[in-house]
Amino acid sequence: MSRRLQLIIGASLGVAAIFFIYLYLGSIKRSVYQGMEMVEVLVAASSISPDTSLEERHLSTELMPRKYVHRSALYPQDLDLILGQRVRTGIERGQTLLWSDLGVEQAGAGFASIIRENDRAISLAVDEMTSVSGLIRPNDSVDILGTFVSGETYGGAKTTTITILQNVTILAVGRQFGRGRAPGAYSGGYSTVTVSVTPSEAELLTLAQEKGRITLLLRNSQNLKTEENLPKVTMDDIIKPEKIRKIQKERDIRIIKGRER
Repeated sequence: MSRRLQLIIGASLGVAAIFFIYLYLGSIKRSVYQGMEMVEVLVAASSISPDTSLEERHLSTELMPRKYVHRSALYPQDLDLILGQRVRTGIERGQTLLWSDLGVEQAGAGFASIIRENDRAISLAVDEMTSVSGLIRPNDSVDILGTFVSGETYGGAKTTTITILQNVTILAVGRQFGRGRAPGAYSGGYSTVTVSVTPSEAELLTLAQEKGRITLLLRNSQNLKTEENLPKVTMDDIIKPEKIRKIQKERDIRIIKGRER
């Protein structure tokens, strides 16, 4: 067998292997997403450089489970609104496009242009402890806890911590917004974060800031699921051994499931 024929056969086998791997991965993806409500989102068809004016050739669509779609994601129906707009930062191929990626060219639009149409932006005061050591970045998703002092118990004030909101999108940290910044871009720290919420959620957060202490929990970027019936926590829960054992048992189950994946 000639050297050239060997190369042709080898290349053909390589292409075939890639094709079958693609089919296999596709079947796994379909089985994982089976039964979930799917929606189309806009993604980058190729890598997009900062300050690029968006054209149709830059964009593609991808089906994703609705519960995993970022709150600021762009959809095919937004196409007419964003064509011709410039992107603020670099976007990698296959990355979901977000409103905060765009520098909307409208007079006086500014930061307001990245807020979803029916949402509101509200800033929360944070410090290094309540902002995960200042590691939170624009477009991250967080849960928001509130700790409040009220009533009397054991001759003193009663302290309670509850989860106020889950899966909230960070629009800005300090005065910085948009993704794609270098790792050291936020090293100076910040004392506020700005989040995207509904008007009703904004009322909750305003009162929570006035009456208690806000703490942010950073979520994995792929985990957009919300938990139901999360209990409030008081000092009674901390000092009761049976409560601690229950929490530890739930943690062990989560770890085992994670390893099974």
